[in-house]
Amino acid sequence: MPTQHLYLPQHLALAIALALGCVNVSMAQQPADIPPTAELQERLKALAEAPDTKHHNVDKPRKTGMKLTKANDLVNISANGAFGGMVDGGGGANVLRLDDAAHSKLTETRNFLALHVTKGEWEHTGSFTGWGVIEPKTKLINTGLIDGQIGVLGEFDNKGDVANNVIVEPGARMTNAGTVAGRVDVREGATFSGTGTVGFLNVEGQLEVGPEIGAPFAKDLTFSPTAVVTYGVDAEGHSSTINIENTATLNNATLRIVGVSGEYIEAREHTVIKAGQIVGEFGPVISELKFMTATLHPTATQVSLTYARNDVRVSAAATSDPARAVADSIEESQPAKPAPKPNAAINALLGSNLITAASALDQLSGYDTADLGNATLSSVAPISTGMLSAMSRNHPSGEYDNGQVWVQAIGNSGSLAKQLGSYALKHSTKGLMLGTDWAVSPDWRLGIIGSKTQTRLDSYQFDGALDSWLAGAYALRQDGPLALRLGAVYGSHDGSTKRHVAFNGFRDRLKGRYDATTQQIFGQVGYNLDIAHFDIEPYVQVGYERYQRDAYTEKGGDAALQYDGQAQEHYSSDLGLRLARTFALDQGMRLTPRLDVGWKHLYGNVRGSSHQRLVRGGNTYIIEGIELDRDSLLLEAGLDLDVSSRHTLGLNYRGETGQDNRNGALVGQWRMMF
Repeated sequence: MPTQHLYLPQHLALAIALALGCVNVSMAQQPADIPPTAELQERLKALAEAPDTKHHNVDKPRKTGMKLTKANDLVNISANGAFGGMVDGGGGANVLRLDDAAHSKLTETRNFLALHVTKGEWEHTGSFTGWGVIEPKTKLINTGLIDGQIGVLGEFDNKGDVANNVIVEPGARMTNAGTVAGRVDVREGATFSGTGTVGFLNVEGQLEVGPEIGAPFAKDLTFSPTAVVTYGVDAEGHSSTINIENTATLNNATLRIVGVSGEYIEAREHTVIKAGQIVGEFGPVISELKFMTATLHPTATQVSLTYARNDVRVSAAATSDPARAVADSIEESQPAKPAPKPNAAINALLGSNLITAASALDQLSGYDTADLGNATLSSVAPISTGMLSAMSRNHPSGEYDNGQVWVQAIGNSGSLAKQLGSYALKHSTKGLMLGTDWAVSPDWRLGIIGSKTQTRLDSYQFDGALDSWLAGAYALRQDGPLALRLGAVYGSHDGSTKRHVAFNGFRDRLKGRYDATTQQIFGQVGYNLDIAHFDIEPYVQVGYERYQRDAYTEKGGDAALQYDGQAQEHYSSDLGLRLARTFALDQGMRLTPRLDVGWKHLYGNVRGSSHQRLVRGGNTYIIEGIELDRDSLLLEAGLDLDVSSRHTLGLNYRGETGQDNRNGALVGQWRMMF
């Protein structure tokens, strides 16, 4: 039987072609000698489709390594595939393919011509003597040594050593914290960053130099006219410098100035690039800084940059009334000369781009505080409603009609400007109310109440809490079908707020505590129409509410605000219809369903407002809150169960809904007559 030669002529050519991908950079005198990534992909495809290539799929963990024969091999690691030792390709032209695997770490290998990353994120920690291709939507982290050329179509994070060349293709990204002995070509549309060392850096795409990622070191650097250098300054005013040992050729590349991150901004010189020799100059300078002007200062060996405040007003970035108010206060308070210790929040604002500045102004304005009054009044609305509920109940027939004691458990929630989504101010309240009333004449009953509630406030980057103590009195005059109901409530509130301000590297957590009071007064007249066993009562109600908050100052950093005292009040009228029907049950119990539908109208100023200022570096400005709905629909439904002649249980829901705001309360009640 004849012996077949191990390498047919066409396969020998394939092996030679694959090996050429590993040619050392010292042999590549011109960029033309470097094979493009597309050619490397074709070589991989040719090997995979060759009829004598043996395919090995490793999808289970192996306790040991793997030793292959002299044939051409394609080893595919996927699923749970992993090796416990050396992977040896043996002879032939061998490729190691890294597919989607649970144990995505590659250690020691031997006798492989190519490394192909096709899925997932992999880490290479060993020594690989071949070349490699990193496909799109994949990532390779190298902490070991790769001898051959790397073609990057996905993401390559080099923390180790590459002894050859790297080509970063359009849409790909490379981060280099290690060493590339050869040439790195960053194609147009690709991105390069990092603090590592490169033999020769050729940038046609984007080079990022900034506060956290630093800047590269190279022996030589060439920018093409399509190159973009993205440059920024860190929070302490330190900047990174591109260091070139020999020659840096600028070729009219674009210098893009991004936001000055953090609390720092002042007129200081920053060195963008330093080289043994600089050839050419930067072309367009594109600045994202809305309120600062960047100026270049080139010399024969370096290019420096300075920032200076321009004449663009801060309010140019404002997109809301609160933002414009705080912007004007900042502009008016800026000193002619820089302060010894300028406000870090304002500095971060001035060093930001237009989009970030708009968000910063909204956060600095503290707009939620203007709505504390309306939120507080909404949170205590169930108190007056509960008093009316106690006065509106008919007493069971029997001897116990002189007085009553009642307890109500309250759960209330709502939002101001519900259309704003996460920016709406939401409130939720839980509490307990205790009341008692007694007859002072055949027509009049008098009562008192006490209540303790806790309220949570929540909005975008804002939290608040409210502990409330309330006391009140009410009176009922029942003259046949005509009822007059009067009530007054006084509330004392201990409030706290937390704000989180974060933009352009500046962060501040602010806390405030304040005291506030509320007063509610109401009067209601109803006329009961007893029609076909139904209690039908049309009614009209007028009310008055007032909120007053003391001045307070937030504790925190430079975004802290000082708030003046706040007071607001409004009047209201309700017009509604109350329906009830009592059903007799066994053992003397009675069940009474209730329904109340009404229309509420507010009079006067329905917006809260807050006079406030930055503690450091601002003038007083006014923030107006969310406007309450002038007209709202009221809906109340409930059930009362008279379990005996003395005891009654009740459950009641009341909702108030307008175009922009809503409020809903669920109340459980127990009454005992005496």
